[in-house]
Amino acid sequence: MRFLNPAQWKKWAPKLVGLFLFDLVWFSAVAGRAEWLWATTILVAAQIFVALRSGPFSWRVYGLFVVLGLGLEASVVGVGILRFDGGFLPWWLIMLWLGFVAMLMNTLADLAGRPVWAALLGVASGPLTYAIGIRLGAAELLQKEWLMWVIYAALWAVYMIIFAYVMPRLAVTEKN
Repeated sequence: MRFLNPAQWKKWAPKLVGLFLFDLVWFSAVAGRAEWLWATTILVAAQIFVALRSGPFSWRVYGLFVVLGLGLEASVVGVGILRFDGGFLPWWLIMLWLGFVAMLMNTLADLAGRPVWAALLGVASGPLTYAIGIRLGAAELLQKEWLMWVIYAALWAVYMIIFAYVMPRLAVTEKN
């Protein structure tokens, strides 16, 4: 009994690989930070490679979402919600965003045109990763934890909604 036919496997295998790779990127960046930067860099390169080979990819869109993500981080640090280990926007955090956006464009590309689902995913998973990162020592919480949850939920919802609106345009552009 097979779960996926060859066409389905061709679609889902890169998404599963991308998800698994990002778990490694996240762990390496957040748990290892500066000490594991070399490993994070290799994992991010692999993540980008998978994204490049798995479907529509645009360096311009990739760059846009990396910049938006780093802007999200800068705004939270700037208003004093938390402080990252290693500085304002440490290298490990930049690498984490490079890996996340590559995973987003591959594994979560099916959220294109689905802003409600994208927002719900952002609200549910965004703040959780920061709460775990704080407990791993990657950041120091400077305000009440509930405030961090609310602010990151809102920012991640907006980030993912933007993604859901931009990705369908990338797919159309790539087909032309």
